[in-house]
Amino acid sequence: SGFLMELVNNVLNMNKLESGEMKPENKPFDLIELLTETASIVEMQGQEYAIHFQMQMGKHKYRHLIGSPLYLKQVLQNIGGNAVKYNRAGGAVTFASEDVAYSDGRAVIKFTCTDTGRGMSREFLVHAFEPFSQENTDARTTFTGTGLGLAIVKELVEQMGGKIEFSSEKGIGTVFIVTLKLKISSTI
Repeated sequence: SGFLMELVNNVLNMNKLESGEMKPENKPFDLIELLTETASIVEMQGQEYAIHFQMQMGKHKYRHLIGSPLYLKQVLQNIGGNAVKYNRAGGAVTFASEDVAYSDGRAVIKFTCTDTGRGMSREFLVHAFEPFSQENTDARTTFTGTGLGLAIVKELVEQMGGKIEFSSEKGIGTVFIVTLKLKISSTI
């Protein structure tokens, strides 16, 4: 029942994103608070699977930003959740964040999630962001995945004006990098 509920919610979210019903917020938020909350959730998920979790938060010059904290949290939780779910017992997940640049009242921030999980084959990499795509046919039953998570993540990142890229090697792990340009808040 949990899998079916997740599937229905993901299908509805994907449909709303594609139809333009869902739009990113444009509100102030505290980056450090958001990263701490997200890291805590992923770390708890990792404990269930005996996954070692590490957060490497850079020294952010500006922690008060304007953007879509809801979308950003969803992106990071989804990528982190996948890093845990598709890992191996005793594996590791590392979250990192760092400022890349500042200009025109905006901060460019890079978020990286690295795991020691199953990884993806070279052939599958081009399909990773396609709705309902999963490399292994047993993924839906073994990992209770819907194959929509990365498609939703890509759409959310693009709606926030950001970029997502990744590299992966079968049996070694995966690295996801999300880069966003966020307005610096002067009111908080």
